[in-house]
Amino acid sequence: MLQKSEKKGMLQVKNDVVFQALFGRGRENITKAMLENILKIKIHKLDLDKGKDLFNENKDDKNGRVDLRAIINDNIECDIELQLSTHDKMIERFLYYWAKMYVANLKIGEKYQGLRKTISIIIVDDEIKQFRGIHKAHTKWQLREEKYKDVILTSFCEISIIELPRAIKEYQENKQDGMLQWMMFLDNPENKEVDQIMEENAEIKEAKEELDKISQDDLLRRMALKADLAKRDQEQLVYEAERDGKEKGKIEGKKEGKIETAKKLLEEGISLEVIMKATGLTKDEIMEEAN
Repeated sequence: MLQKSEKKGMLQVKNDVVFQALFGRGRENITKAMLENILKIKIHKLDLDKGKDLFNENKDDKNGRVDLRAIINDNIECDIELQLSTHDKMIERFLYYWAKMYVANLKIGEKYQGLRKTISIIIVDDEIKQFRGIHKAHTKWQLREEKYKDVILTSFCEISIIELPRAIKEYQENKQDGMLQWMMFLDNPENKEVDQIMEENAEIKEAKEELDKISQDDLLRRMALKADLAKRDQEQLVYEAERDGKEKGKIEGKKEGKIETAKKLLEEGISLEVIMKATGLTKDEIMEEAN
């Protein structure tokens, strides 16, 4: 008699492959519910961009990556990204990604009327040092007049940032907040607190059921493991390059040590963004070494 295969453990949502599978290719109403709670708007129509291949293995993609992209109510561009680490140039990166998405709405030859409201949602698995004086987990950034703070230049620009560790703390003081409930689920779907949330939040209950379902997919499990290993390998390479650069810097000077670090990371195919974080060098200084 054939034995029933053993049920596999639940994957963590804080993995790029799993996040995309659950919210980009899972049940649409799950994604809709989470976005409604984050943006505090009613979503009548949600069109998810499924053009990106979930199993794309092109690690040399330099076009930037959003974890999930959607069109809301036919007139709002939105992407939601899970950022697992922080660095000194994060804010610049957030603005750059938002700008690329905004201008992508307008094709060559089209009028400005083709542009539409563009929202970036970034969930960061860390606290951002620039936000230390802000005592809230969820911040919404727009273009405002310097003196007249209530005057917004345009509603088309919006960057929404959620610091996950702060959200977990805030949840303890406000357990009925839907956005905070979703952050609890993202942080650890197997947390006992999430089981209690599921008793009142049907969409989070459905999300956990869907996560359990996709966790049984062997191909997706392999891809999730590969993504996790790639992240750990990159962190190790950065650590070793920083260590070696510091040692060389003691002998040849601080700048030379940073340059040595940059060279090693370039040889390993590490992105410019990560190299800038590891060395503190500018893009031009790094590119000069590459040439």
